[in-house]
Amino acid sequence: MTDTTEAYAAVEKAAKSRHALYVPSVLEHAAALLTDLWAAGERHGVAPSEWGWAADLAGGALDVVTRRYERPETERTSEQTTALCQDLVAALTSDEIGLSVLPGTRKNVAIVERGPDTPRGGFRGDANLMVGIYSNGGWDISMNADGATVLSIAAPATTDGAAEVAALVRAVVHGELGNPFRR
Repeated sequence: MTDTTEAYAAVEKAAKSRHALYVPSVLEHAAALLTDLWAAGERHGVAPSEWGWAADLAGGALDVVTRRYERPETERTSEQTTALCQDLVAALTSDEIGLSVLPGTRKNVAIVERGPDTPRGGFRGDANLMVGIYSNGGWDISMNADGATVLSIAAPATTDGAAEVAALVRAVVHGELGNPFRR
């Protein structure tokens, strides 16, 4: 029987080939699904290593799980998206994350001040980051500049999800992910 650690590694590898960012709870969810898919195959005499030639099960598990976070079944209200953004701002500015959030013009978007290691973006390379949550979609991140690449962030639309998004944004600001906008 394959363990979840191997499935998590396979899902992480699949995530690197996609134009999105994923929080740990989403990767864990996809790894649990992949573990179950592999177990079903093993009950039919198919080892996990045999799937590679026919299907990208890890990528498929990630895509199926991610869709739940990117397209909610019911549209969120303005109050819900505002509350989620407030949760995000609280997490971003917490002692643990320690980022600065600048005033913005939209209630569902946080403008995060760049740091010295933040990937370059915008006309002069000095754009801050925008992180938002939408009524009919999920979280996303981009540079605060016209024409900037927008990346989805697969994360729950919850207070805990906002905290995971904040940790991911911290990694982008500190350059720990390289330049995720250039994949």
